[in-house]
Amino acid sequence: MTSTYYRAVILCVTAVLIIFLSVTIVKTNAQTLESETADFVEDSGFLRLINQENSLDSNFKPEGLVEYQKIKVNSVALHAYNTMLSVMEGDGIKGLRLQSAYRPYPYQRAIFEQRVREFIKMGKSEDEAIYLTSQSIQYPGASEHQTGLALDVSVSGQLNQAFADTPAGLWLDEHCHKFGFIVRYAQNKTDVTHIIYEPWHLRYVGIPHASIMKNLDLSLEEYHNYLKEIKMYVYWGDAGDYFLVIHTDVLPEVRPNGLIDVSSDRWGDSPNYIITLHKVKV
Repeated sequence: MTSTYYRAVILCVTAVLIIFLSVTIVKTNAQTLESETADFVEDSGFLRLINQENSLDSNFKPEGLVEYQKIKVNSVALHAYNTMLSVMEGDGIKGLRLQSAYRPYPYQRAIFEQRVREFIKMGKSEDEAIYLTSQSIQYPGASEHQTGLALDVSVSGQLNQAFADTPAGLWLDEHCHKFGFIVRYAQNKTDVTHIIYEPWHLRYVGIPHASIMKNLDLSLEEYHNYLKEIKMYVYWGDAGDYFLVIHTDVLPEVRPNGLIDVSSDRWGDSPNYIITLHKVKV
């Protein structure tokens, strides 16, 4: 057995004990925390998987949208984006622009159908046109843009793979996870996402999840499967603090200490939930 294995076992055992103690304390103080229960069950949707297998209804419209430079975007994602932009500019990289964020279902349907028509004009059959379109444009209801959590960015106004080699693209690839973003459609994950490499497409998933995915080289699809299998993950911060990420199909009745987020894993009936707790060093 390697030292890494033993360390992982120790971390998991420690985490289980911490969770047990936290739940015990929470149950003991249930009356005190009763007023916080409503806040706990609110679903942020930050980790919700949206793709062809996990689509949104045509009438789905997210809460928490704000307008930024005439573009609607989730308010939490926008705050993280502006913080990231400030740090990026402090590193001497300027010119990054937000090109697109929230798209309602009808708009996504319109751009999908327009691209299909373009392929048909090029001589493709309807089935071929739909398949080719789906490699770069999600089906209506399968687009993350409908959540307001997906941000398309550029420095030239063009959304293309050349962005990856620009200073901004290189910086984002290395640092965006620190602010809760992932490059959603990575170059080495096209067989998983079934979408071409899109270095301009950022998805807000929150801290520490973006860093975990970056460190483990996981797409959002793979991260969901990983959490479903292991049930709990411990992520250590730089200051000796740590995060507990718990995958569950049952929500606690009261709010645990240190809770920072609860997100369903998909849209629709009977989802699982990903609970994120932040603990300071003890």
